[in-house]
Amino acid sequence: MPMTNDEFQLFVETANAELRNKQTILADDYGLGSAGRWWFEQTTGNLQFFDAADNLSVETDVIDIGSYSPKSNSWKWAWGNDSVLPWLRQRAEKLKELEAITGIEIFGYENAFTVEDESMAWELTAMCLKHLGAVGCYRCPSSKPGGPTTFLAIMSIKRCGKNAP
Repeated sequence: MPMTNDEFQLFVETANAELRNKQTILADDYGLGSAGRWWFEQTTGNLQFFDAADNLSVETDVIDIGSYSPKSNSWKWAWGNDSVLPWLRQRAEKLKELEAITGIEIFGYENAFTVEDESMAWELTAMCLKHLGAVGCYRCPSSKPGGPTTFLAIMSIKRCGKNAP
């Protein structure tokens, strides 16, 4: 049975609060957001962060959630995106469950759909992180000005090299 409006509102509020806490921990404990550079390898599903000396410092396992296009104010789920490798699309299919859980149809839209702005992309991401039990998110900026940004759910994270425990 889908959520009531009140239940959905509480779900969104809780997911957003959890997202803020998770992102703070990722920044404070792992230095995400201040790395020298990052690299996402689709063939392995690993997202890596490198320090200023270009040494691998953090490695994560991720699930591609989707992408936001600032040009068209649109969102596209990773599970419905042909530019995402098939095995990564399959991992993201769990996000379709949110349509039945919440009663909100956009969780099942295969094609890109209009969103208000990037803050709505973050709200969608927050709900997905909560559903997946992810430890946080990384927003991958586009290499092209105005290009889409990809949102990755961080499922596990570990320090590497001299930062390893």
